[in-house]
Amino acid sequence: MSRRSLTPHGTRGGSRARTTATVAALACGLLLASAGGAAADRGTGTTDTGGSGSSGGDGISAVVYAYHSPEGGQPMTSSTGNWSPPVCWFEPRYTNDALAKHNEEMEDKGPLEGIDHDTAENRKEETDAHKDKDGMWWERTPVMSPRSCEIGELWIWVDRGDPDPPADAVDPEILAGLAYDRTKLPAPPVDLKPNEDRNVVNLPTKIEFSQPLDRVWTTASLANEQAGINIAATTVAEPVSLRIDAGTEYAEPSSCTYDLVKADGGYQVNSDGSGCNITYRKSSGEGAYSMEAQIVWDVTWNPTASPDGAPRNGDLPDGLSVSEQEVTVKEIQTVVR
Repeated sequence: MSRRSLTPHGTRGGSRARTTATVAALACGLLLASAGGAAADRGTGTTDTGGSGSSGGDGISAVVYAYHSPEGGQPMTSSTGNWSPPVCWFEPRYTNDALAKHNEEMEDKGPLEGIDHDTAENRKEETDAHKDKDGMWWERTPVMSPRSCEIGELWIWVDRGDPDPPADAVDPEILAGLAYDRTKLPAPPVDLKPNEDRNVVNLPTKIEFSQPLDRVWTTASLANEQAGINIAATTVAEPVSLRIDAGTEYAEPSSCTYDLVKADGGYQVNSDGSGCNITYRKSSGEGAYSMEAQIVWDVTWNPTASPDGAPRNGDLPDGLSVSEQEVTVKEIQTVVR
């Protein structure tokens, strides 16, 4: 196993190569500038390349996303407040020749926009030491986030087929977290009976979907032939329940929760005969009550590019999608003659 690293520190120890803190800052700036990629439409079957950028050199890889979700969806919200997507990881980026060329280009730009001569010479020592070797330089890849990568190696040399990849190397579990963060969910397609503008006091409000919901999935993949890596993960969100909140204390009950059932090629709800239907006990007057609908989505992932792979729950929390609608509630007017 051959493993050499370029670090942001100005010391060399063992297999570590010398680089300056200034260079690390410039490199991290370049990485952050390239993060994000081009945002693609998230309709069914769309794809999007790059959460980490893909510019420069041969053999460069970047995560590719494929979506199966409705147009105009909302970002999936975690049901817990302590989950966050992966922030930093290593992925194969440069062949040795490509990194050497990149370093030359950075030196040509000078220390203000690129790197200084001493840093370029230090990097050249490393690339010269890896001529004719079969492998790649793996790069620490941050995403656009208020958090930043810890100071450490920027590039690590990894032999092709090395069974011991660098710590924090991209793997299916990291891809699953990235896919979760990219998933968009449809808003709850709730219809009310009576309609939201025709509700009356003491009349139960029944709930159904205007159309069935389907499961949603996002696939994140990374393939790099030069590095001998071809991995993927698919995160699948399946709707399981609907919660309705009346938006006022003047309702009995103030909320109802319904399990979704498979019907009409998807997942449906119909509260008729369910034993729980919100009944407003007071008029909304000149205004309206804000009724909230929230769907809970059971989220699993699998280490393939298919939503039908054997699921692994892992640490991915349930997802949520939410919608609100204004409900006007009127008194029934009785005329006495």
